[in-house]
Amino acid sequence: MRIAHVCTFTPHACGMYETARELVAAERRLGVEAYLVDPRPGGTGGPPPWAEDRGVAAAPLGWLDMADVIVSHSGLSGKDDDNTPRIHVAHGRPRSSYMLGKMESNHVYYAYAQYATDERWKAMVTLWPGYGRYWEKVFPRPVHEFQPFVDLGRWRYRQSDYDFGGRRGDLNCVITDVWREDRDPFHVLNSYMEWAGKGTRLHIYGIRDKDEVALRPLFGAAEAKGILGEVCGHVADLGPVYCAADMLLTPHRIATRTIREALACGLQVVAGLGNRYTPYSADEEDLDAYAAAMTVAASDWASDRDGCRLMNRQAAERNFDPAVTAGQFVRLFQEVAA
Repeated sequence: MRIAHVCTFTPHACGMYETARELVAAERRLGVEAYLVDPRPGGTGGPPPWAEDRGVAAAPLGWLDMADVIVSHSGLSGKDDDNTPRIHVAHGRPRSSYMLGKMESNHVYYAYAQYATDERWKAMVTLWPGYGRYWEKVFPRPVHEFQPFVDLGRWRYRQSDYDFGGRRGDLNCVITDVWREDRDPFHVLNSYMEWAGKGTRLHIYGIRDKDEVALRPLFGAAEAKGILGEVCGHVADLGPVYCAADMLLTPHRIATRTIREALACGLQVVAGLGNRYTPYSADEEDLDAYAAAMTVAASDWASDRDGCRLMNRQAAERNFDPAVTAGQFVRLFQEVAA
């Protein structure tokens, strides 16, 4: 089969792109002729034809005419002249997508409702179990909940001498989530500040300028206590960070990309209440409960680091294998192409 995955070509710069690229690679290993296709017309920032990124090629826009199925990740651009069956992958969280329409006039929900009026859109896929029930409210065709995944070859533990910008502590916690409007690590940061002791450092990555400005008073307070480490914006490769750190702190109960990457690298993950991928979770707004989860995670790490690293890696292998999800997609391709 020939499959076109439509996604802006942005290596090392966007979680959605990295997930789409990993999916294309996994499909190709199953014998599918799959390519990325950047939806931007020529001269507007797209890649040159057949540009490669880690074994995956970006086909030119014209290759859409050759595809048996089109898979939309970042939306199509003016491709309205054929009857090729289409599938959309909803990468965003439903409330985040709602907030984009409310606050930034990026009306994801309107787009999905429009897809439902076009017979070419055969199905929607979410990589987060439970969210299909949200999307089917506006897209009353099949909404599939497929297994989340991550490149287990790239994301794995390797010896790392990363020194956190010269601000390494005795115990190094990291926050790598994007600070989105629907959920961000604000409560987690406050819980950490109550919990942290001498020698503990928190390092924050992927923070936007507007978030840094709003959080400056909290950062100042953490700096005064000596518990703040490196704070910076986008980092192209977080692998060395995960492999040098001790704990990832996140508010999420779903398998966000940060959780998938961190667990694959063997890192301790303290997550939001109900997260089924890590034994360390608590209500993010209950500062004491979240701090207690951090205490247990840190204690387990101190007593058996190798054992914890193996446990976390095995959780990633059980839950985030790209081959499993690629197989789910291939079966869907066969169904809609028929």
